[in-house]
Amino acid sequence: AKSINLCQSTMPQRTTPGGSKKKKGRAPKHQNSFAFRHNPKSKKTDKILNSPNVGVCRRCHDKIEWRKKYRKYKPRTQLGKCNLCCGKNIKAAYHTICTECAGGDRAIADMEKRRGGGGGGVVVQPAGEK
Repeated sequence: AKSINLCQSTMPQRTTPGGSKKKKGRAPKHQNSFAFRHNPKSKKTDKILNSPNVGVCRRCHDKIEWRKKYRKYKPRTQLGKCNLCCGKNIKAAYHTICTECAGGDRAIADMEKRRGGGGGGVVVQPAGEK
């Protein structure tokens, strides 16, 4: 009997009809005069900026850091489900693999498989670990 992992998504990939790229909308009417700065005295901002961002690949790490920088990061309120072991033990927002699974080579192999083997499978580890 074949074992089936039910926690992995089976959604089909979306493609554009004809493979053409459309230009979305038009050019902005006004250019920003200054860069975005969030409130430095906010307790929520301080909590978000101090939250660790480890156990993900370099690309995902950069995306999460961008969210933190521009105040798009939303902290997780409930535990999330791991895509590899199917356990409800993900505490960090925007993470799909728990810390136990992300520690080994299994996470890198899964990331490579999902992205089509296109490199960048380096997992960012905490400062104390190697």
